[in-house]
This record gives sequence, structure tokens and C-alpha cells, in this order.
Amino acid sequence: MSNLATRIAQFDRARALAGAVDDSPKMIDGLTRKEVIAKYARKVTYIARRIHHRLPSHAPIELDDLVNSGALGLLDALDKFDSSKNTSFGTYVEFRIRGAILDQLRGLDPVSRTVREKANQLQRTTRELELKLGRPPESEEIASAMGLPVTDYYDLLHEVRSINLVSLDGPRGNEDDGRGTLADVIEDARAELPDEAYDKQEAVKVLAEAVQNGLPERLRNVLIMYYYREMNLKEIGAVLGVTESRVSQLHTEACLRLRAKLAGSLRPGEDVDLTRRRPKKK
Repeated sequence: MSNLATRIAQFDRARALAGAVDDSPKMIDGLTRKEVIAKYARKVTYIARRIHHRLPSHAPIELDDLVNSGALGLLDALDKFDSSKNTSFGTYVEFRIRGAILDQLRGLDPVSRTVREKANQLQRTTRELELKLGRPPESEEIASAMGLPVTDYYDLLHEVRSINLVSLDGPRGNEDDGRGTLADVIEDARAELPDEAYDKQEAVKVLAEAVQNGLPERLRNVLIMYYYREMNLKEIGAVLGVTESRVSQLHTEACLRLRAKLAGSLRPGEDVDLTRRRPKKK
């Protein structure tokens, strides 16, 4: 029996002694509980490794943590499997292992699932309209496509404003072109790399092109005033003749549109909030 299988079996016995599970003999596919643990322990490691490999490098979780969650999913499958449901245990246990690991990852996400779904819908609608119209859509057009009054659309922007902008761990080009990720060029500002200046210029160019070609003039001006001229929301509002709250909505909308614009070339994954990377005034 592998080390992981042994650990799982020991934990399972401890749970049984504590009365947390039914310790009566239960055969699954002709195997005892201990034999099932030994058989599927490798499946726990396999699923945990696959999920861990897809996480960004900065994700605050170790592979062992995912394996432990998967092990609990295996034990949960043993406790709840019902052979009368006409489902194979192999399929069921994989579902429970994966579900336990994903539940742990969701617990680390500061943004709720509902908010992420709304943000994804907003991004999809924006991209579809841009392809259909051949230009960046106006706020009213996006609201109409989503079947929302403009006021509800702005409320939606306020709700999803905590969603991050761009994944720095997505590939900078095609996944197999060997160019690495955006994080490779800006993650370690102290690194002395021969091509550091060029790579930084290239990263800035990618973002600049997205700002220039992917945003209406008003949203583009909001970003320019906020990030380049380092004006605060109140100052920007005075220039545009709108309230500070309205400027915040425009800023959120601009960031979400940029994310939608870049989504085609970036791999889905944990995101980094670039809206927090505004340079400090000297």
C-alpha cells in the first residue's frame, strides 16, 4: 500500500473510532473499504496534480493541500456511494475527489461564484457585440443586449468591480509559442535580465493597444487621467462633469472591457487585479 493510501486508511480508522463514520463492513465492487482506499489513492494524487498544474504560480496553496482535500473526497465517496443508483464507483469517486478539491479552491476565492458568473456574462456580451458591430460597443448597447435598463447595467458594474482585470499567468501569445506569460516580464522588478527592457516595452505595448483599440473615447480618457495623469476620481469627475460615483462606474466598465478584449489571448485562471497597480505619486 502506498504512503498516501496508508495515511488515508489511518485517518479513516480514526474517524471510525470517533464514531464519525459507520465502521461496518461494506463491499464495493467486491473490495473491502481498505482495498478501495488502496486502489483509488493514486487517483487522488493524479487529480490533485492535474488541478494544481492549471493553477497560477502565485496561487496560495500547495499540492499537498489539494491531495488532502482529495483524500477527504475519497472517504466521502466511500461513505455515500449507493450501488442501487446504477452508477459505477469509479465515476462517482472521481467526481467526489474533484469536487472536494474545487470546493477548497472556491473557499480561497474572495469573489463569490454568482458575481463571477455575472462578470463572465458581461464579458461575453461585450465581446460578441464588438465582433458584431466591428467597434467597441457603447454602454447603452451592452445594457440593451443584456436586457437591462441602463441604471441596472451600472448597478451590475458596481457589483462586479472587485473582479480582477487580467491574468498575468496566461500565455502572452499562443500557448505553444514559448513566449511565457505576462508575469515573466513584470513579476520580479529586481531581476537583472538582458532582455528585461524589451520585454517590459512589449507588455506595455500589448496593454496600450488594447486601451487604444478596445475602448470608446470616454472610457479611454478615464484610464488616461487615472493611471497616467494620476488624477483621483473627484478630479476626473470635475473634468467630465459627472459625480465621483459615476467615474468609479466608468473605471470599472473600462477595466472589464479590457479584460474581455484580452480574454482571447489569455488563458482562464486566477487573476491579478491590475487596477491596484496604479503608480504612487512621488
